[in-house]
Amino acid sequence: MSDLKFAFRQLLKNPGFTIVAVVTLALGIGANATIFSIINTVLFKSLHVPHPEQLVGVYQHDKDNPDSFSLFSYADFADLRSGNEAAFTDLFALGVASVGLQGDLTERLSASLVSANYFSALGVSPALGRVFLPEEETSGSVAVLSHSLWTRLGADPSLVGRKLKLTRTDVTVVGVMPPGFTGSQLIGPAIFLPIGMAETLTTAAGQAPAHIFTDRSDRRFMLLGRLKPGLTLATVDGALSVLNRSFAIPDPAEPKPRVLVCRPPARFNFGNYPDRGGKELAPLAGFAFGLSALVLGIACLNLANMMLARGAARRKEIAVRLALGAGRRRILGQLLTEGLLLALLGGATGLLVSAWVTNLLAVFVSSGMPADFPRLDLSPDWRVLLALLVVSGLATLFFALGPAWKLARLDSNSDLKRHASEDARETGAGRFGTRELLAVGQIAAALALLVAAALFSRSAINAAEANPGFQFGSNFYLSLDSNLNGYSVPREKELIRAALERLSALPGIESVSLALNIPFGDSSWGRGVQLGGAPPPSGAPGALADAKEPMAMYNIVGADYFRTIGLPLQQGREFERREVETTNSPAVAIISRNLADQLWPGQDPLGRSVQFPSENRHASPTVMTVVGVVPAIHWQLFEKERPAEIYVPLGQDFQPDLKLHVRVAPGVNPAHLMTAARDTLRQLDPRIPVTEIKTLAVFHRDGPSVRIARLGSMLFGAFGGLALLLSLIGIYGMKAYAVARRTREIGIRMALGATARDVVAMILRETVWLAGLGLGLGLVLALAVGKLAGGYLYQVPAMDPLTYAAIPPLLLATVLLACVIPARRAVKLDPIKALRYE
Repeated sequence: MSDLKFAFRQLLKNPGFTIVAVVTLALGIGANATIFSIINTVLFKSLHVPHPEQLVGVYQHDKDNPDSFSLFSYADFADLRSGNEAAFTDLFALGVASVGLQGDLTERLSASLVSANYFSALGVSPALGRVFLPEEETSGSVAVLSHSLWTRLGADPSLVGRKLKLTRTDVTVVGVMPPGFTGSQLIGPAIFLPIGMAETLTTAAGQAPAHIFTDRSDRRFMLLGRLKPGLTLATVDGALSVLNRSFAIPDPAEPKPRVLVCRPPARFNFGNYPDRGGKELAPLAGFAFGLSALVLGIACLNLANMMLARGAARRKEIAVRLALGAGRRRILGQLLTEGLLLALLGGATGLLVSAWVTNLLAVFVSSGMPADFPRLDLSPDWRVLLALLVVSGLATLFFALGPAWKLARLDSNSDLKRHASEDARETGAGRFGTRELLAVGQIAAALALLVAAALFSRSAINAAEANPGFQFGSNFYLSLDSNLNGYSVPREKELIRAALERLSALPGIESVSLALNIPFGDSSWGRGVQLGGAPPPSGAPGALADAKEPMAMYNIVGADYFRTIGLPLQQGREFERREVETTNSPAVAIISRNLADQLWPGQDPLGRSVQFPSENRHASPTVMTVVGVVPAIHWQLFEKERPAEIYVPLGQDFQPDLKLHVRVAPGVNPAHLMTAARDTLRQLDPRIPVTEIKTLAVFHRDGPSVRIARLGSMLFGAFGGLALLLSLIGIYGMKAYAVARRTREIGIRMALGATARDVVAMILRETVWLAGLGLGLGLVLALAVGKLAGGYLYQVPAMDPLTYAAIPPLLLATVLLACVIPARRAVKLDPIKALRYE
């Protein structure tokens, strides 16, 4: 305790040193805390439910194929729930759906279809109202709202008990969940609905309803369970064997034996496979954490230099204490206590910095996204606080142990007689002491971070300016999802035909067409392509006729699609109106040039035929005639090569979730046209499910790939800026201290005839040697960082010449600038006063 009190007094006696040290550490530790908060949220943070460690995902796979997982039917769930006592205290089911909330635009809400025991199994009570009753599981038209949706709807408590109008049906709101509740996954839905509503939400008008309660082949649910006390993932297999023996009721359509397994619950994705997100994100998380550790390393090197300089000024104090009988272990403990106190103050301030930065990141990520876009909770938990303590302790050892050990080993006799200027002669020109070597480390780490920042910044700029192979211009699209209101297929087709006609008639619109998917979007569809007439598969159902058949991106489009988006045909024609609107036209396709070259190298593809492999060896595939060839385009931002593409008309494969592409005439404001287009469609049908209207440029800018590239640029740019700032402060402080300790020497030089320019040149020459070594080591480190970053960059080589040509001179200029200021200050001294300086 006495050491701690003395450390406080020492820091208060030197407020300038203390403030600079705490700020330096806060920046370094704050950067690490920010990155760890993101990594912790994505990979480690527990759900906001009691005892989350007891929750597991339940999966099933074929007995003979452990990699063949599938979802569960409701009948499977009912059987397992009735006999789960050996392994689980609760077993509950989860499905997903989208529902529409009518407004100026139809807002697509993410919905979870859950069993009635979902909330009780998770152990969370509603903030308002109640949750589902057992009898509502299969027949209730009720809903429980997330807190965020309830807030967006006005946060009115009287909403509980009232009807909420969805596009397919009305539901009665019976409850509202508390803030922060996201259900059984980290990204929660906007609304919870009972399982029984799956039939209403998935059956179109005029279709026979899906028999989800009795049809064992209708597998659409994930199962989760809460383990019985005393069981863990490692010990649940024995209890699960009881369920495996009773789980013998076969699916008539797929009689293979099935095996149940428990795995950690999926954190983000809904699917039949156990969660693999952690393995996919771990390399990127490790890379980001490594760069943030470099920032902390620079901060610690900076502070170590400051501690060495401060220690040199305290040599007589330490020598006096040693002469009075203080043990060296006592001196070492006292100095380490001061370092630990600095680290804790820096850590606490770094936590505040991290909280502020993560809030900024959350705002950045959510800006431009739909209102229902899920938000991640980046607030720190015990893991972040523990990491801060560990980082603070490591930082203490890194910046305080060396200087403290050096001071504790002083010779008290020689240091009591030592003049203040004598330590300036310990390192002369061309010789590097400990402080200079620490500065070299700062420069090297700063160069690596600045190179990473430049690479990611160039990548983000390239990503923002990218196009898939055609210019976006002022063109826009409207997204129609008729799944949300359950129209019959004839009604959907008539609605789309009328919408195309109405929009085409608007002034300022050159053409209108439609497509299923948009390049650079978050959805795509790949299919194998065969030559027309290829033999059917000879093996099991689903086997392919040719394992080397080309894969192509599959898109369903309308008439004039390529003219509308601005992609010129290289051969042939576009789809005709009858091929788009009817189902009895001959099957046709338009393919990309690279697919044509794969199928018929050096030959004319027009008039030739292609087909998709049949999944049923007893069914003949549809043979399509190639009527056009277009250039290949990019579908994903970070793909290395443009994939092959195949396009078919809407009449051959009708899909309800379509995008209407609008080509805007030159000089026309797209904002006015977008409003007019929305109003026109509302006049056509007040319930038309228009979920989105955006220009293609905004669609690309707000897309996930560009947003990730911009986020990487912002994070690593901040790291680079911090590295440059900390290096500037560190080099300036080191040189200012060194020049101050050499004041007597400088006075002698000037008294003997040296000019101010000579003195400045001498100091800069010493700095150039120091900077040269730092830049040399930094280039090696930067090359390693660039190689690791290569997989995350868009059209920027890891060995980018422009980056490696621009960054080292920039850093060198910064280092020299940091040295010029104390050098110029030194030469302004009166030589007579300098000669008397101690």
